[in-house]
Amino acid sequence: MTPRSKVRRTLVRKEVIERMRGELLEAARSGEVMTYGHLMQRYRFSRGRALSRAIGEVDVMESREGAPGFAAIIVRKDTRLPGGGFFVGPDIPRALTRRAERGCDPRLTRDEESYVRREQKTIWEFYSRDRRRSSG
Repeated sequence: MTPRSKVRRTLVRKEVIERMRGELLEAARSGEVMTYGHLMQRYRFSRGRALSRAIGEVDVMESREGAPGFAAIIVRKDTRLPGGGFFVGPDIPRALTRRAERGCDPRLTRDEESYVRREQKTIWEFYSRDRRRSSG
């Protein structure tokens, strides 16, 4: 990869992250969820791992601003809940944290589902109140 193409790729990536953040911000303000499939198709991610990294970047940006992020409102189409990989992250309560090899299991326990519902409520309430936050 040439230095020029690396810069171009970084700029496009930053633009995609900003656009994704704006779309997630609107969903959060509206009390809605967004599917992994929609984001993968819209932003042309060919693999879930790339999408997970992008979601992580958006959530780090939000965290720096004291906001809860969006990961809990990004869901599977079939269950309307995040996948098991949601519970592999570092910000999950220890009792709910999954090992990486269980991250591919989409089935959630009752405790995991309750945690997601609380997180979703927190996200929707935060962003519906905080209208000053820009989408771009």
